[in-house]
Amino acid sequence: MTEPLSLARFAELAETYGALARWPQAERDAGREMADTPEAAAFLARAAALDDLLDQWAVAPPDASLREAIMAGHLRPLRRRIRVWWSAVGLASALAGAVAGVLVVEADPAGYHATEDTAFGSLVVQEK
Repeated sequence: MTEPLSLARFAELAETYGALARWPQAERDAGREMADTPEAAAFLARAAALDDLLDQWAVAPPDASLREAIMAGHLRPLRRRIRVWWSAVGLASALAGAVAGVLVVEADPAGYHATEDTAFGSLVVQEK
């Protein structure tokens, strides 16, 4: 035998779950025993009315224009991100080229090499 429910607990369960069939299994037997009282029957009647109202409510499926608008809105930021990404790549390439140019100028100052010098040494033959 299950413990009897208080009227407050019965009301809480009726408001939360509605009809007795939706109650937690552990509470159903005690709820059935108490459902014969007029106060509990009133709570179940209100819960049943709300259950019926909620069961009748239906959401219409969205039409195709809504789906198209959502998809178009999704692709717009994607295109923008791609444009920004390519702009960043271009800016990074330009900066890398500028840095490389500065480094080359610093590594080979003007007038450092004579025209006879090569990477393998001097072209001028030394006299003995």
